[in-house]
Amino acid sequence: MAVFMRDQVVDLNQDLFNFVSFKCVNGLACGVILARCANLNQKVLDSLKNYMSKHQPELSAQYVYDDHNQVLSILLDNWKLSATHYTSLILKDFLQDHHFLEGSIVIASFPESGEPSSFNLSQLVGCVTHPKKESKEIRIFTDQSTGEEIQSILVVDTDEVVREFVRLRLELQGYAVSEAKDGHEALEKYSLMSPDLIITELNLPILDGYQLMNQINKRDSKSGKVIVLTDKHLSSHMNRAFELGAADYITKPFSISELTWRIKKLNA
Repeated sequence: MAVFMRDQVVDLNQDLFNFVSFKCVNGLACGVILARCANLNQKVLDSLKNYMSKHQPELSAQYVYDDHNQVLSILLDNWKLSATHYTSLILKDFLQDHHFLEGSIVIASFPESGEPSSFNLSQLVGCVTHPKKESKEIRIFTDQSTGEEIQSILVVDTDEVVREFVRLRLELQGYAVSEAKDGHEALEKYSLMSPDLIITELNLPILDGYQLMNQINKRDSKSGKVIVLTDKHLSSHMNRAFELGAADYITKPFSISELTWRIKKLNA
């Protein structure tokens, strides 16, 4: 496990391209974690290395901190996306506990996250150095060459099991997913993050799904970017949802494959 500090301007794109290309050419998976954080020094990196090793003894990684761009790169040998995501959760705990995290954490695993081209890797770096929205959340990189419009999704449901199930399955497909347990929290996260798509239950406390869609319409017209996922089966409920601008309406119990197909259909 190597740890490097760099004080000069470095080409993150080239570093990543060299690492990822070498692994993929040799038929190996490789995980990438990029985190925007300030004031890291060699002592901090050594502490981080020990912390990560304690929680994941099997981890084989390179740690590189670009002081100029304030980006920490962790390059993971033979690490798939699910394992990379778990590792990023451990990293986030360390950085937040020590008040080093300054922005989002972006993760990817190649070849799962797409072709390791110079374009995709430069887009990956840009997600950290020039984020569209400032946040301290973990985001899963989406292959920019696919032309997909929907990349970020907010899942709104009172049922924690449903939220987690949908989030995990969609994250495995490359979407950046956040959760909200009620309409009020959803509206706050919408204002902060401006997700590309909202998947919402209608039965919500404080603000129900109808009120949530109505408030979103008042703040920012995003026609066709809400999917209702609900246990309300009556046609009157469906008609009202579509009147408020819902793009699709799915009733529970549901198939995750159907949900993902509906999402992809919105990109067509």
